[in-house]
Amino acid sequence: MSTLTLEQWKTDLEKEQFGQLWVHEDPAGHLYEEHSHPIDTVYAVLKGSMIVWLGQEEHVVGEGERFDIEKHISHRAKIGPQGCKFLIGCRI
Repeated sequence: MSTLTLEQWKTDLEKEQFGQLWVHEDPAGHLYEEHSHPIDTVYAVLKGSMIVWLGQEEHVVGEGERFDIEKHISHRAKIGPQGCKFLIGCRI
């Protein structure tokens, strides 16, 4: 588990060409139906957790962890029982 601050996450992701960054928060149990993005995205969990599915493959992403999704990859997600605050990055 990472102990990076929000500013450290931002600095590291900017070095990886994630130029568009913002913090988002969702309540417990929020569902994201299957979708994809036209650009690479990254999600760094600041508080709480989420489950991300790529097809049938399930990934639990907890506090201090990140999850990268390549462009055009179909995925869905569910926010964990304590809700989730996360940094979203888009590679531009």
